[in-house]
Amino acid sequence: MSILDGIEDKRNFPVPEGSEFILDGPDYWGDDRVIKSLDDLFEVLNLIEPETLANHVDENRNDFAQWVEDVFGEKELAEQLRLPPTPLRMMITIEKFLR
Repeated sequence: MSILDGIEDKRNFPVPEGSEFILDGPDYWGDDRVIKSLDDLFEVLNLIEPETLANHVDENRNDFAQWVEDVFGEKELAEQLRLPPTPLRMMITIEKFLR
């Protein structure tokens, strides 16, 4: 069960306040740090700096995949995001899911 159970089109659906993903990196300030939808995540992955990516993804964890699983309830998508996590691979995975 997830916060967005019953929502069919999750692409642009903004998550409820308090369930957003907050980026941890020096290049992000204010609202630029907040990811509220799968579209937002796709956009961020397109522009993310390596040090910011390293703050959220390493060999033991993938904060983006965990957020997708916990908030969107998309376990299969989260597992795909955990495969060797490069920004391009994660973007392609999200795009395939959203089609």
